[in-house]
Order: sequence, then C-alpha cells, then structure tokens
Amino acid sequence: MNQTLTERQKKILMVIIREFIETAEAVGSISLLNKYNFNISSATIRNEMAELVYAGFLYQKYTSGGRIPTTKGWRFFVNEILKDLPVVLRKYQNDEIKYYLSSISNDSKVLIKEAISLLHKMTKSTCVAILESNIYYSGLSSLVDIPEFKEESTALNKILEILEDYSKLSRILNAGLPDNDLNIIIAEESGIEDFNDYAIVFSEIRINNKNLGYIASIGPTRMKYDLIIGWIKNISDIVKLVLTQNQ
Repeated sequence: MNQTLTERQKKILMVIIREFIETAEAVGSISLLNKYNFNISSATIRNEMAELVYAGFLYQKYTSGGRIPTTKGWRFFVNEILKDLPVVLRKYQNDEIKYYLSSISNDSKVLIKEAISLLHKMTKSTCVAILESNIYYSGLSSLVDIPEFKEESTALNKILEILEDYSKLSRILNAGLPDNDLNIIIAEESGIEDFNDYAIVFSEIRINNKNLGYIASIGPTRMKYDLIIGWIKNISDIVKLVLTQNQ
C-alpha cells in the first residue's frame, strides 16, 4: 500500500487512536460506526482498517478483535498534533501557574519540584525531572490506576525500574533530537527493549546553550499526547524563563 493515506484513512486512524486512548480497548468497526458519523458502511470501514493494518499503522491482536495502534500509528498521531502545536499550546496556557512559578525563589530545586507537581496535577500523568544529575518525581502512585499496569504487574515493575535507573532514563532522554525544544519518544524508538510498551514526552531545560536537564511525562504508549505536550511545553518554558532570570 502507498504510505500516503487518504483523508478518510487519516480520519479513521485518528479516531481509532483517540478511542483507544480513552478506553484502553481494541477498536472495532461497529463501535466506530455507532459513535461517529462517517456516512459509509461498516464494510467500508473494515476495509479501510484492513488497509491501515497492512500499511503498519494498526495491528489486530486477535483474529476476531478490534485494532490497536502500532508505534508507526502513534508516530503519525503525534505528528498530526505537532502540526497544530501553537493551537495546542494556547489551549493549555495558564496565567496563574505562570505567576506562581515565576514567584518562586531562586532555589532551582524548589522550582523543579513545584513544576513537576503542577504538571502531574494538570495531566494526571507520572512526571519526572532531571536537573543537574538529580531526579525528581511526581505522580508515581498514579501508575497503579492505569489499566495496562493493573492487569500486569510485570509492566508496572518495568516502568518503575526505568524511572529508578538514572543511566537508563538518561539514555532514553538523550535519544531525543538535541535541537528540539520538545521531544516525544515512542516505544522502540528509544532503542531500549524494556521501553517497547511506553512513551515519554519531554522538554530540555537549556540555559545559555547549557543543558541543565529535562522535564518529562512517562507512561504507556496510550497517553493523552495533546494534553501532555501542551502542559510540558508551557511549564518548561516558564521554568527556563525563571532560571534564566535568576542567573
């Protein structure tokens, strides 16, 4: 199949991924037809879904089951969000958070701790920051509420091991593009086998061309990317501004 998707295929793929993000369940053609107004038959939707599977954007876990995004599908989804990044950023701007973080003293550790605490509050995701070789966490306990981790303790243990391993976490963060202010690494893109079921959205804290660390949100590939991207970028921009002013 030609890798250029039709507009209908794009729409179906985006809807399938958003459904999977919300439900954590494989998505079938009937559920799409019942919930969304595609003005096409269920057979046509099935055919389009089959094409998306063939092209590598989706996979079918069981013969009779629905479809789940592949890493390629997730990457397409994220790239579509990034096309409208200014719109996403405006949606998640908050003057109160900006004022609060800007008012914090020049103690960078306090600033980072408060920043990722607010990031967790706004995204309900597990957040981590590395600042000058120190690691800070917020929302670790929220991992146990994620369906993927409720069902399989091994998956929970793996992500906790990654979060606790400074060397492995640094390797994942360093896999991002160095000139990118915002990075998203999905599953095997990290080059680390234990990360194949997870994703990380992060922003580099760079002041005067010096890398001080990162602010990140980490979780299963089924994360709310637009929400997390918007808040990480806005909060990290405030942190960088405050750190620069305090120098």
